[in-house]
Amino acid sequence: MKIAVLANLKAGGGGKAAAVLQKIAGAWSAHELLAAAGFGGEQLPRCIFPEEAEGYVPRLNAAVRALLSAGPDLLVTVGGDGAAAYAAECVIAEGSKVPLLGIGAGTANVGPIVSFGAEELPDPDSLAEISLGAVEARDVQGRHIAYGFNDIVIGNTFLGTSAEGETRTFSGRELAAFGRLTEEAPVKDLFRGPSSMSLNGRALAAPPYRAAQMVVSPVEPDNFYGRAYTGILCFTPGSEFKAAVYLGPNPVVSMEDDDAGISCFRTGGQLLLTEKDSLRLDHLNDNVCAVADGNPYLLPEGSVTLQYVPDVIRVLKRRRL
Repeated sequence: MKIAVLANLKAGGGGKAAAVLQKIAGAWSAHELLAAAGFGGEQLPRCIFPEEAEGYVPRLNAAVRALLSAGPDLLVTVGGDGAAAYAAECVIAEGSKVPLLGIGAGTANVGPIVSFGAEELPDPDSLAEISLGAVEARDVQGRHIAYGFNDIVIGNTFLGTSAEGETRTFSGRELAAFGRLTEEAPVKDLFRGPSSMSLNGRALAAPPYRAAQMVVSPVEPDNFYGRAYTGILCFTPGSEFKAAVYLGPNPVVSMEDDDAGISCFRTGGQLLLTEKDSLRLDHLNDNVCAVADGNPYLLPEGSVTLQYVPDVIRVLKRRRL
């Protein structure tokens, strides 16, 4: 098997990814291994050199495209949910059908692509290939913004790893617009004035509180752990529902000392979406982003549409007994 590896060497504060690459080089030596320069290529038998690009995401995309051009049977990401999601976005954009296998070494390793921890290295030949759906964020013109395979958080902050190796709450706009990690507290209100939400073109009643954060997660029959505290709401096997929405008066995805987002979780509003439903938010504050699997994206015109999309990526999982 030809296995392409993409490693975020700074994931989780650094160190973990390099250790995983060392394990891969030994345990998977019977396979043809390759990686891109700057993303683990220096530690594996074959190193390929992608086109030069400025900025982390453009460099990662260039690395993924270079790996895909080599015709791999499998793309392995080593890092957190964010690196895996960026890689998946590029695979989808390139029209590739190569499956992904995520090895966790980052800030958060709970998503459906990152199926294994840094301490365990599965035999790729023993795994099963499955199809994953995602929540898609689009702008008001219907153009794609991002896929959330684990969740999309509508807010101004995201969780990342500081230079000291600690998980912190950072500004989504600062990273998305300028590539800077800047600590920031979550906003108290997502909207400019009363909340403006509609479902399938029909206005929804505003909640009786200021909305501080929204979490939208795909529904899966056997995976609801870690989905930004939507938790058991995402466990609806056999139903028509494909995505779960939580809108709360306090942020739940945050490393702030205030635990109100957790203790007041049950006071927020909940909504389940079918595959045909489209949820639109308008009049969002300027610093509010769509944070897809930990990666922040800017929202043109302060609006976003959220909808579940089936079968967008293939991943490897343990075979069910």
